[in-house]
Amino acid sequence: MMEFFTWQSLLALVLGALYGSLFGAIPGLTATLAVALFIPVAFFLDPIVALPAIISISAVAIYAGDVGSIVAKIPGTPASAAYLEELSRVAKRKGPFYGLGLCAMSSATGGIIGTLLLIALATTMASIAKNFSSFEYFWIAILGLTAGVFATGGSTLKAVVSLLLGILFSTVGIDPTLGFPRFEFGQPDLLSGLNYIVAMIGLFGFSEVLEHVYRRAKGTDALSVSDDSPGRMFFSLPWIPIIKRKWMVLRSSLLGVLVGFLPGAGADIGSWVSSSVEKMTHRSEGDAEDEVIVIAGTSSNNAAVASAWVPSLALGLPGDTITAIVLGVFLMKGITPGPLLFEQQPELIWSLYLTFLLANLIMLPVFGYLTARMASWLIRIPLDILLSAIAGVCVVGAYVINNSSFDILIMTFMGIIAFGLRRGGFPLAQVVLGMVLGPILEQNFMVSAIKSRWDIMSFFDRPIALVLMALTIVIIMVGIRTQRLRKSTD
Repeated sequence: MMEFFTWQSLLALVLGALYGSLFGAIPGLTATLAVALFIPVAFFLDPIVALPAIISISAVAIYAGDVGSIVAKIPGTPASAAYLEELSRVAKRKGPFYGLGLCAMSSATGGIIGTLLLIALATTMASIAKNFSSFEYFWIAILGLTAGVFATGGSTLKAVVSLLLGILFSTVGIDPTLGFPRFEFGQPDLLSGLNYIVAMIGLFGFSEVLEHVYRRAKGTDALSVSDDSPGRMFFSLPWIPIIKRKWMVLRSSLLGVLVGFLPGAGADIGSWVSSSVEKMTHRSEGDAEDEVIVIAGTSSNNAAVASAWVPSLALGLPGDTITAIVLGVFLMKGITPGPLLFEQQPELIWSLYLTFLLANLIMLPVFGYLTARMASWLIRIPLDILLSAIAGVCVVGAYVINNSSFDILIMTFMGIIAFGLRRGGFPLAQVVLGMVLGPILEQNFMVSAIKSRWDIMSFFDRPIALVLMALTIVIIMVGIRTQRLRKSTD
């Protein structure tokens, strides 16, 4: 464990956080892409140096995705889209330093809770994960989609339409089960499907540009930037609502951990589940309600970042796209993930635990403050210039995902679709949720149906599947009751 405290590993931790903060703040440049571009460097580094860098990159980059939400209403990650509107309103009322401080402190708290739970429950959760099959993952997808329907606070019917549209978009490309091309319209570029990051840039970023052009805005809905004491707004004041709702933070972090440790789930789904639960269970509290949603989403996604390493370390299964890359680094360095890893290389495991704690205790707040400084400068730019820059960032961000000019067309198409949805009052976040969970839903349904020879009752045979189904029913009942309460108070 003492090998971790070398100047090389600590320097890697700092440089990784700096790289992640700058990279994650640019729409389209996600934490996954940041880690992927770091891999050529990781090839030449010792695991004790490479892994701290990867952890700090991912932890800080996922937080930095909230910068785009505040500056241009473009979520940097699918997780950020879960609380985009709430974060934007918080930042407009109290300034970017407070908005990003709320995200940073909640993310750090969730990350620390997630790490402590990771230390305490890693082997136990890994043994539970072994019992999950395609049936359980199908119900998890249903659970997430159901929560998303009732998470808007607006029309449930419009939320369902947006969700179904996102699921429809997720079916573009090769059928993962039978191998048939779908909705490719003779375009080879569509055979690989629609990248949801590219789609998200169009849905939120380019549509925002179109919205301003449509309104022919002469001014700007600029955020409040008169933060007399930015350090206090970022580091001190956000703790008031976090401490006030400490049990909600703990609950959201626990949800993030539970979702994150499932192979293939990760921080994105964890954030959606937690923020959706809070949107359904909190009646209108005015300004405070927005802060609750932001705290829930951000604490959950960083808790899920830590727990996503559980299936990777204990089972050799990637918890998300980042840990899928990490598994490649492990194998490249001759490290074999699995239960024996905890016995044969305990110093490596404890080094990872310490890295997570340092990344959330020190790196995330410090470099989070730097990104807040950058955001406060960006929002002072005149609207015309800012809109031009946003349009340019959308084009560049869409292109760099796959180095494909065709993705620019997809981004533009999604922006036009989103503009139409906005005109009709349809929520955009549910479109992204459908695109993220759609493949998980389809693939696990088909696998389950085929191996059970299309016996539908097999979806209700397994105890864990029944628990997930029961939770789905509970969410439906709570969602309907919440909708009625809101209508009665309007």
